[in-house]
Amino acid sequence: MNAKVFAPAFYKEGFRMETEAAAKKMKTSAQKDISVDKTSTKKKRILIIEDEYSASKFLSMRLKNLGFVVSTAFDGVTGLKEATETIPDLIILDLMIPKLPGEEVCKTLRESFDERLVKIPIIMLTGKDSMVDKILGKVIGADAYLTKPYEFSDLFEEIKRILLAP
Repeated sequence: MNAKVFAPAFYKEGFRMETEAAAKKMKTSAQKDISVDKTSTKKKRILIIEDEYSASKFLSMRLKNLGFVVSTAFDGVTGLKEATETIPDLIILDLMIPKLPGEEVCKTLRESFDERLVKIPIIMLTGKDSMVDKILGKVIGADAYLTKPYEFSDLFEEIKRILLAP
């Protein structure tokens, strides 16, 4: 037996308007959370080392829209080469990447003889979410450790904490 529930048109319309208003309010508050003075991000370079093209593209676009200069690498060897050649202000690093794992990229940078490389802040952004992985990330030199899936606002809070703090 198929029973359909009918609601008066004014109820449906009122509910739709309330949910649209709530969505608009959420969107506005989310925009406030990630708004930033673009002059403070000017010339700040972020290197994203992420093998998943769509994730890298999404993150790159969001950061560029906030005024950062962004470059990307899709494997550990290329990412390490890019980091040593350009000395970015921040690296966002996935751990499960081809050619050279993210842990090795981080360790190589932290053990470098070049002080500029040693001091580059690193945010690990990865699907590895066990407590052991998080502790290992901090031990080998990550400044922050976020797991996927993630909220961009959480990542941006870490970026601000690391890069834009006085």
